[in-house]
Amino acid sequence: MDINRELEIVEKAKDFFRKRIASNHLANTKKLKDLKKFNVNPFTHKYLAQFAFGNDDPKSMAKAILYPRVLGTSIATTFGNELQYFCNEVLTSFASTTSGIDIEYNDILDGRHKYCQVKAGPTTINNDDVDTIKRHFTAIKNLAKTNRLTDFNPLFDCVVGVIYGDEKSIS
Repeated sequence: MDINRELEIVEKAKDFFRKRIASNHLANTKKLKDLKKFNVNPFTHKYLAQFAFGNDDPKSMAKAILYPRVLGTSIATTFGNELQYFCNEVLTSFASTTSGIDIEYNDILDGRHKYCQVKAGPTTINNDDVDTIKRHFTAIKNLAKTNRLTDFNPLFDCVVGVIYGDEKSIS
């Protein structure tokens, strides 16, 4: 990849994060005004406030409710939900019409067409996902065989795209 293409991707990524991730995160954070919308576990909530903040006064209890949502689940959910858009808007993929496949793209390294299941990171893949992904890839392989696509090779053309992490950290 050339330096101009890399710089273009970085600029598109910055713009994407400002417009899609940060704005959604802010909007989701502003929704956290009504305590009735929270599903507070009465058995662990007081403990969490004491553990995290050293006491269970009202401020600590409120922080124990808000902090995980503002700093954890809200942004993680937003990021996960936006991954396909990231691949399509920032990178060179396009939405797939193939059942069970998130995106498709033409690989700049080997020039082959790829069918990709997108995952945020290495811990977002569980045992059920593996079986489901294998079934989707098998269906693509069978359809390619039926349609006599001789240049299709599932070992090279069906991929799980993990946005961050490395192969050793995949669960």
